[in-house]
Amino acid sequence: MKFQHAGLALLLALPVSLSGQMQRSATAAAFGVSVRTGTVNQTAASAVLPGDGSVAQARAGDVTIGTYVSAQDVFSIATGDGSDPADAGSSSTLESVSVLNGLITANGVVAIASSTGGTSDAEGSSLANLTVNGVSLDTPAPNTRVNLPGVGYVVLNEQTTTPGGITVNMIHVVLQTFGVTTGEIIVGSASSQVN
Repeated sequence: MKFQHAGLALLLALPVSLSGQMQRSATAAAFGVSVRTGTVNQTAASAVLPGDGSVAQARAGDVTIGTYVSAQDVFSIATGDGSDPADAGSSSTLESVSVLNGLITANGVVAIASSTGGTSDAEGSSLANLTVNGVSLDTPAPNTRVNLPGVGYVVLNEQTTTPGGITVNMIHVVLQTFGVTTGEIIVGSASSQVN
């Protein structure tokens, strides 16, 4: 099943006003996978909304970053419009995701962020067939935290709001050693903001 088409269709359906009476600033960005540790600093399939408000996209067939994460069919897109009301949106889709050698798996990951006229949401974001530490989880509520003994913890469907914007990280693993954060793994990230 190709999840990228759902994210693209939702983004292209964002309302666009051509009135141009009042210019507002729209920003959007998305990436498939990011790993940050003391020895690794890598992001794959990253798209950032260009200054002219056109569309940016990035695609990777297969992504593997050490033993941290692997995914297939990674696709990210960012789009926006600076007219009034301004809008911005981004999405990231991935298939066959495996984090930390199967500690966390998902058949599909879709992260969607959209902002229009001062409101933002993550509608359409999803995790398909998610398993964490051998336990299947149905669609987790926003900001669901699960401890990972000996590893740290994961926040599922992480949603962080800012004035005029939102950042969605569908899988956010915080790596810890003796309670000290040593790195992070993010799978499926999308953000948008309108100021």
